[in-house]
Amino acid sequence: MKSRRFLALLLALSLLLGAAPPRANALGFLERLFSDEPEETSYPVIPFSQMEYTRPDLEELQAMADKVVDQAQEKNTDQALDALYAFYDAIDLFSTNSALASIHYNADLTDEYWAEENDFCTSAANEADQMLYGMYTALAATPSRAKLEKRFFGKGFFDDFDTEEDWEPDQELLALTNRETELINQYYSQYARLNSLLGSFFPPYDAMAQTLVDLIQVRNQLAAHLGYDSYDAYANDNLYDRDYTPQQMAQYLDDIQKKLAPMYIGLSYDVPHRDCSEEEVFAYVAKLAAALGGNVQDAFQLMEEAGLYDITQSDNKFDSSFEVYLTSYHEPYIFMNPINSAMDQLTFAHEFGHFCNDYLLEYNSTSLDVAEIFSQAMELLSLIYVTDYPDMPRLKMVDSLCLFVEQSCYARFEEEMYRIPSEELSVDALCSLYARIAQDYGLDTYDGFDSRDFVTIPHFYTDPMYVFSYIISNDAAMQIYQMEVAQPGSGVKCFLDNLDNPEGYFLAFLESAGLESPFEEGHVDALAQTFQQILQENPPMATQEPSFLEWLFSDDEAA
Repeated sequence: MKSRRFLALLLALSLLLGAAPPRANALGFLERLFSDEPEETSYPVIPFSQMEYTRPDLEELQAMADKVVDQAQEKNTDQALDALYAFYDAIDLFSTNSALASIHYNADLTDEYWAEENDFCTSAANEADQMLYGMYTALAATPSRAKLEKRFFGKGFFDDFDTEEDWEPDQELLALTNRETELINQYYSQYARLNSLLGSFFPPYDAMAQTLVDLIQVRNQLAAHLGYDSYDAYANDNLYDRDYTPQQMAQYLDDIQKKLAPMYIGLSYDVPHRDCSEEEVFAYVAKLAAALGGNVQDAFQLMEEAGLYDITQSDNKFDSSFEVYLTSYHEPYIFMNPINSAMDQLTFAHEFGHFCNDYLLEYNSTSLDVAEIFSQAMELLSLIYVTDYPDMPRLKMVDSLCLFVEQSCYARFEEEMYRIPSEELSVDALCSLYARIAQDYGLDTYDGFDSRDFVTIPHFYTDPMYVFSYIISNDAAMQIYQMEVAQPGSGVKCFLDNLDNPEGYFLAFLESAGLESPFEEGHVDALAQTFQQILQENPPMATQEPSFLEWLFSDDEAA
């Protein structure tokens, strides 16, 4: 199973090192992934301000890979392993420099230097894919193969790299991944222009939609090249390691449409907008960390001490949030562009949940389905342990219900858009499809609906097929929250006990954590009842202030 997981990581590397990785980790953790040796987990604290970026050197990386193969060919197993460790350190540095370029670029999309460095790193990642595959294919043909498997990789690792012919880089695959990277970076450039043009009559929606059309074409070609009948089958297998079936996913989305979408229609973030400063956002998570204590408090102290976060607002920043692991420094980092609202407190709590998970695991060995449980559970637990804001429970519960419905709509749209025949795929076809599915889930009932709204969802461009992870992970997070409400301490214990749970498969993780599968019959019915009860217990607050959604979409310049 290790070799299969490695191939999944190899094929996903260029995505994981993309312009705004939500939880990006490259292959630098391979040494730890394959080795059974215990590792030292105490590292010096390096402030983010002292981390220096260096453009990755692919020629040097290739020379290090060649040295590994040369030593293995000469049957110098000890020297080959030493060279391999050095190579992995270089891959760590490659990952870290790519992440640093991404962070700096997302902090200012108008900075030409960081735009160029980010473009270089994302393209270089595709070449590194080929380099790594080539190295393992060459090692499989050396006389040191058996000893390398016995001492490091594990029995059967090289079976996936056997070939009777001399290995050559897959130029077609490289061309497809390079084109995909080019289009992703093109989207970021278009998104950078979007903020300055939103007030105009001609925002670049059509151009952004055409970029998605082009990405769909390229990704379908990539999936076909790798032997898959559909892109979603490729993504579920290789990008997300999902241990449930497409049929289960489809039924779950249908249940949400039938049971939760009717509750969503007409519902808004009907708590008043509350201005929220950067200091208030930081204080919210500080109080939560202190209340949960233990490893969570330790993680927060590291984040604060080393300045491993950016929660300042800027019109030049990418309008998103993410957490990334800086492999060479063994430190996570949080990026966020706030909207100066109470939602920022929940967003920071969300990313801090990822931070704690990576702080304890030191690398992302879990799937994104599992990783998102901790981020969303951190938000929900904050409702119990940060009591300063009486409006927060309703705000978050409405947000949680909206998440189920909206992300289900996006997941269904994303699944179907990759199945539009190539000759029929166009901007108009995407808009028609989105309008139909948005109507199914009630998203078209709000003022200002535009059939091109999908262009503002970055995940369609940067992390295809990701949005389903938000839905099922939110389901598991809701279970942790309900445990804590029913029996104080039980939900927190479940959360803390599993922060370092290395189980990567979603259903297997739920079983190990004592949580229920969202695919059980009647589960969504029970979820609907839970939301009805919670929203009744937390009614809208009487106020003359605009609701959160009214404020968010207000024409008021201050908004």
